[in-house]
Amino acid sequence: MGISFLRGTPGFEKCSPGDWSLFAAFIIVMTIFVFVGTKLVAHEQALKREFNSINLAKNDLIFEGATLRMVLALGFGGGWVAGALGLGGGVIFNPMLMSLGVPPKVSSATGMYMITFSKIATCTIYFVNGKLIPDYAIWIACWSMLGSVIGLRGANIYMAKSERQSIIVLFLTIVLALSVVGVPIFGGLDLKAAAEGGKNILAFKNLCLAHAH
Repeated sequence: MGISFLRGTPGFEKCSPGDWSLFAAFIIVMTIFVFVGTKLVAHEQALKREFNSINLAKNDLIFEGATLRMVLALGFGGGWVAGALGLGGGVIFNPMLMSLGVPPKVSSATGMYMITFSKIATCTIYFVNGKLIPDYAIWIACWSMLGSVIGLRGANIYMAKSERQSIIVLFLTIVLALSVVGVPIFGGLDLKAAAEGGKNILAFKNLCLAHAH
């Protein structure tokens, strides 16, 4: 988030040496975080297995070998796809985690946890740059909070009675289906409107001439 605040300021104009230095520093710092975090989790799991698998769940992903490589690859690929296409991270990570054998309830909670910080950072950046519409944001936040509470409560009641987590998979499938159908349709309508307005939708934009924010 700090890098986003600095980009575009004097000395850190887009594609300037300062800007590329910030980007390189970000990549290095994130690589260190991933390396250290992976080592810590692997060490903790090794201790749990050494002491007769204490507090080690049956569906835990063991951070070693092919599983570790898959988690890192999916994390990088999922993050890139979500950022490039403007999709919610949960739509990408939830199916990925379930494909690795993580229970639906755990995968959905993990996905929500992972995207919380990125959404907070995005809202903060929009607010600081004057691009956040407060009344609209509050309106959406209230309805989203209400929907989350009702949905979570209802899902917990269903899972407690049925002892099944299939309802999470069902709703995730519905969301994915709506995304698959809705994103191309609304994206196509936007492109059509831009083309009718005289914009060349096939032209490539020079990234270094684009606005920083």
